[in-house]
Amino acid sequence: MKLRHLLPALLAFAGASAGWAAEPLPPDQAFKLKVSVRGTDTLIAELVPAPEHYLYKDKVSFAQKDASGVAIRKVQLPAGEAKNDPFFGAMEVYRKPIKAKIALDRTAKAKRLTLLVRYQGCNEKLGVCYPPIDKRFDLSLP
Repeated sequence: MKLRHLLPALLAFAGASAGWAAEPLPPDQAFKLKVSVRGTDTLIAELVPAPEHYLYKDKVSFAQKDASGVAIRKVQLPAGEAKNDPFFGAMEVYRKPIKAKIALDRTAKAKRLTLLVRYQGCNEKLGVCYPPIDKRFDLSLP
């Protein structure tokens, strides 16, 4: 096939595929997560959904691993907003940044903690949900 015959076909394909340009963000861009140590017995986890994304409140969880002398006592999550989700029904979701307060019980000798965080959310505009996302944070405690 000569180039002059191939070019119109390529242009037609490029125009048709322009509708496919909206692809889901990579998980780390769709849902940013930062964990910080506050004082001797508190962690703060900041979750930030990208625009047009939301997180399921009941899919946000925290656990510790390899932590001798440290235990998660309580996790405080803010109230979410109600959503009738096509996959899960009536849910609470976060569309805006949130801070989770994680209270720890620890001995004075406990200086390290591995925090495991799991969360899940969706891109509302595209109607695409991400599989659960697992993150690990190795933290030094004061």
